[in-house]
Amino acid sequence: AHKLHRHLIDLLFITSYILFIIAFFVGPLLALSTYNLPPGSSLIILCEQIRMLMKIHAFIRETAPRVLAFNREQTGDSNLQSALPGFSNYLYFLFCPTLVYRDQYPRTDGVSWSYVISNMLQVAGCLLYTYYIFNRFCVPVFKETGKGPWQSKEFILSVMSSMLPSTMVFILGFFSILHSWLNAFAEMMSFADRMFYQDWWNCRSWAAYYRKWNVVVHDWLHAYIYSDTKKMCGEGGRQVAMFTVFFVSAFVHEYILAAAFGFIFPVLLVMFGGIGVSFIFLTHQRQSRIWNVFMWVMLFFGNGLLMCLYSLEWYSRENCSKPLVSTWYMDLLVPRVLTCTPPTM
Repeated sequence: AHKLHRHLIDLLFITSYILFIIAFFVGPLLALSTYNLPPGSSLIILCEQIRMLMKIHAFIRETAPRVLAFNREQTGDSNLQSALPGFSNYLYFLFCPTLVYRDQYPRTDGVSWSYVISNMLQVAGCLLYTYYIFNRFCVPVFKETGKGPWQSKEFILSVMSSMLPSTMVFILGFFSILHSWLNAFAEMMSFADRMFYQDWWNCRSWAAYYRKWNVVVHDWLHAYIYSDTKKMCGEGGRQVAMFTVFFVSAFVHEYILAAAFGFIFPVLLVMFGGIGVSFIFLTHQRQSRIWNVFMWVMLFFGNGLLMCLYSLEWYSRENCSKPLVSTWYMDLLVPRVLTCTPPTM
């Protein structure tokens, strides 16, 4: 009877957790749809949604085994609270710049508010510069998309013209979030572990690049996706775990863009989950500096292609209000840049 009672409690908890995750996904999506927020605001909400989901999963993943292993008879303690972290631990974890839960973190002695303000000003400067880049280099190139016939020559020129500004946006995003924003919060929270990234710009293999460019997310993926998948698969599970990590990461990136833009255009999913994985095997154990050049060339080309394709689709939907498909869900899936018929003069 006791074992049945425990199984029922476990089932109730798992069901409640799954329903909570579903509600946490659906709620922000309904808000974005109801208020028709612009892409910038939508990206902020969606990134915060994913951040909170990753932290919640990390907290439960680290504390659930501790609760399941708790034995009142062996410990001599009838209070289950002794096996759980305090609410202050969870609250600190929600705001500190890490996604891997621990009861204690290395802490600094004080807070330098001048350092916090300096980093926040850097974030503001990066946002203004990014806004300028989009208005100066992106909008003039793509704003007429959908008003005339689509030509391959213009597409190639658009990709070429997008390479430099898109890579500048990529570097600005990296600096503003992974350096300035996280360091500001680390200082405010007296969080001592500041290794949010490593020298990814010197990498000669794509495996090293993926490990170093975002250490915060990489640690979460390694701890809760890669390691758990590898344990479940047993021997030979390393490759399965690696592909699972890439699938989850690519899917989440595509989900954020699709929900923010209001259409499904899986360019990033293909580039990240397909081409990006193949580059790992292509550059495995490469030592020559030419492979670092190769990495940067691919970053320039990939960022340019992403900016070009998503901008073309966005402005096609802005300028071409009558798609060829009749249903709303097909309109989400079918690229408007390919199906839009420009108005006749």
